[in-house]
Amino acid sequence: MPAPLEIWASPEPTVARVDRTTYRDQLAETGHEVRDGDIDLLASLGISATRYPVLWEKTAPGDPRDADFSWAERRLGALRTRGVEPIVTLLHHGSGPAETSLLDPQFPEKFAAYAGVVAAAFPWVRRWTPINEPLTTARFSTLYGVWYPNRIDDDEAFGHALVNEALAMLLGMEAIGAHVSGAAFVITEDLQGITALEPSVNEFAAHLRLRMSLSIELVMGRVDGGHELYPYLTERCGVAPARLQRVRQHARAPDLVGWNYYPNSDRVLWRNEQGRIDNEAAQLRGPISPLPVLRAVHERLGLPFGISEVHADGSETERVAWLAARHHDLGVLSGEGLPVRMLGAWGAFGLADWNSLLTRRENYREDGIFTFAGPLETPRETAVSAVLRRLAAGRSTGELRRGVQR
Repeated sequence: MPAPLEIWASPEPTVARVDRTTYRDQLAETGHEVRDGDIDLLASLGISATRYPVLWEKTAPGDPRDADFSWAERRLGALRTRGVEPIVTLLHHGSGPAETSLLDPQFPEKFAAYAGVVAAAFPWVRRWTPINEPLTTARFSTLYGVWYPNRIDDDEAFGHALVNEALAMLLGMEAIGAHVSGAAFVITEDLQGITALEPSVNEFAAHLRLRMSLSIELVMGRVDGGHELYPYLTERCGVAPARLQRVRQHARAPDLVGWNYYPNSDRVLWRNEQGRIDNEAAQLRGPISPLPVLRAVHERLGLPFGISEVHADGSETERVAWLAARHHDLGVLSGEGLPVRMLGAWGAFGLADWNSLLTRRENYREDGIFTFAGPLETPRETAVSAVLRRLAAGRSTGELRRGVQR
């Protein structure tokens, strides 16, 4: 019999450095930071765990030894009391305090120092996500110019940022392990379906498919001279072979992979007079499914996995349908014998300005499991809350879909 599916529900906690001086703080903007009662709302869902932030930039903007754990102690303690396991995240689309960055050669050591301080403060926390979506954070910061250091198509910066993050995760888990016996490494990454619509983009599409799991393969110690992307990292990105060797020396396979999947996660590529085009598959081809990519990436990695972020920007009906579809997908894979472990509903208390990837302040609000409330309001339940509660209680996919139709 397949293992029971864990149901997670988590707030959106991004603290992103958008440019040299501008930060966006989703914990503050959604109001979750000031509402201690949100923990009771999470626990009321009957979930088993939540991905919960103890973020570097907010907790220790200076010397890690001066970290302020007052907020984290209160929140993690409340989760523990209510029987919800916190899976602690230390960096979520961020690049650390102002004195460092993804391109700082000492970034891994500085991050590990912080991770050790957090673990010493919370030695009872079992599962840890050192850095959320490292590949995505590196892409947005060095290839797309969205976040600091705002590089565009800079492969050298991308390679160094990603390898820095990989080494930081590994050194961070070693620092955590010094205080937490049996600490579990949970890595989260963006699941991407890539389709080439014409031969001229086949090679690039193949590169993107390989790149999707690169952060995970780095921490697993797989990226050596025989890896398909080793020449890309060493020649195109200029990463020193000795740096990759150091990553391999500290290698550790994650205990669990959380893939994050959104309506815009599947992409189609083609080329016109202006160059290469990348568009959302859902806009061109209708409904999408993560099943083919999840099968393929599991065949490559062989690790226990699940979908750790399930959210759609839309009405309650659309959000419930997306949640139900992903629950069904995981049931299909579990029935095939794959090691599916969890489903994570995302954006518990909403999101702000993600339509511009946080680059514009337009007060664009998205509801999540609960309504977006901001710092001065109280979140309200939505249809997603009710469906998630039924999932956490162990209702089957068929029962869930009948509930949605009602």
